[in-house]
Amino acid sequence: MATPQIFANRVIAVTGAAQGIGLAVARYLAARGANLALADVKRKELETAHEQMSKDFPNVETTTTVVDVSNTHSVNEWIAETKQTFGKLDGAVNNAGILGKWAKITDLKDEDWQRVQQVNVGGTMRCLRAELKIIEEGGSIVNLSSVAGLTGFPGLSPYVVSKHAVIGLTRCAAKEAGPRNIRVNAICPGPIETPMLDEVYAGTALPKPPIARDGNPEEIASLVGYLLGSESKYTSGACIPVDGAGYAC
Repeated sequence: MATPQIFANRVIAVTGAAQGIGLAVARYLAARGANLALADVKRKELETAHEQMSKDFPNVETTTTVVDVSNTHSVNEWIAETKQTFGKLDGAVNNAGILGKWAKITDLKDEDWQRVQQVNVGGTMRCLRAELKIIEEGGSIVNLSSVAGLTGFPGLSPYVVSKHAVIGLTRCAAKEAGPRNIRVNAICPGPIETPMLDEVYAGTALPKPPIARDGNPEEIASLVGYLLGSESKYTSGACIPVDGAGYAC
């Protein structure tokens, strides 16, 4: 049975698209007909992802751009090129982020703190700012926060603070963009099988949630698809945990 092409003729921008959740989102959307502007700072991984997607989804138009979300010019140029290439922007998924170094607050270095904020908070803001200027009326944006945006984790305060801030940005953007019928929501993943989770487990052992396993990127992608699609037209400003009833409950 063919996958319904619910995103046919839609143009969606995705950051952090070379691997993990971002790549799963890109594949989910491509399978449903979306044209995609994919961005990541990792050139080699992005090229590999694009090559595979071109084989798997030959009828979908996909562009790939190396983008540093901590750099305003890099973000603005990418979004401008997306508009020039496709003629419009219907949706976006702001997924790019880093974990940062493990350290207690008393041992934090300024540069380590600032780097996480520049990428996770500043990067989300830069993408939102550029996207909201051109996105079509009725469009939808999904930001990736974390269950760390809903609670605390010792040794990860820069990351925790940054993900709390993404939720604040999401709520502000939802109120500002609502009059244009543009929705902005956030997803707060728990432990998801990605390269970042390997970094987490290198620093600490996390207790298993009641649904006693790690999630997979495809489970996040399907929720992203719902929030980008027509079935969630009255959902905006939401921050939805996906963590097996663990940390956010």
